[in-house]
Amino acid sequence: MHIDELGKIIKGRRSIRRWREDDVPDDLLKKAIELASWAPNGHNFQGWYFIVVKDQGIKEKMGQAAQSVIDNIASWPEVENWRAQMDRSQKMASNFVKAPACVAVFVSKYQSHFDKILALRKKSDDEALRMRAYRESAPTSIQSVAAAVTIMLLAFHTMGLGAVWMVAPLLAKEKIESILKPPQETDLVCIVAVGYPDEICKSGRKPVEKILEFIS
Repeated sequence: MHIDELGKIIKGRRSIRRWREDDVPDDLLKKAIELASWAPNGHNFQGWYFIVVKDQGIKEKMGQAAQSVIDNIASWPEVENWRAQMDRSQKMASNFVKAPACVAVFVSKYQSHFDKILALRKKSDDEALRMRAYRESAPTSIQSVAAAVTIMLLAFHTMGLGAVWMVAPLLAKEKIESILKPPQETDLVCIVAVGYPDEICKSGRKPVEKILEFIS
């Protein structure tokens, strides 16, 4: 594949929040997740786990859990400075229920040898404590699963599907996990809602000159 072809796929992908009612074939979902599993990940620990939900009743339970938590937050007085954003969040909190399929993405806990060494050392060494904080600011497990979700989204787009990466449902993490019952020692990271798109999104990006710096 020429780089321009890859660029067309990457630049053509958008977050889709409205879908047709058409079912998404299981083989397409499986293929996208298989490709996602080839993402780069720390020490090849492959700690991701995916649960595809098509059952409407289960989706609605998940949606109710997310909506309840976000509606509660919206009632807090601290929200007033962000009322417009919160109104939109409330409106979209359970929007994934309308998608023909949802992929709940989980990841297992991970400690590299650096993490283990720093965890033992940090109690007696301020420099080790700072380094541990650096590691915790961008955990290997989260970086790994984010790479997998990115590949999944590109695969969906190439298949003619439209998807959106949602992290707001994470506010209802415990309730959603109790509904889906993922393997022990895994944590919900996000939900990807997917279906055949029923909207056209044309959001743009900043010019590369504004986000790039060379040091030669």
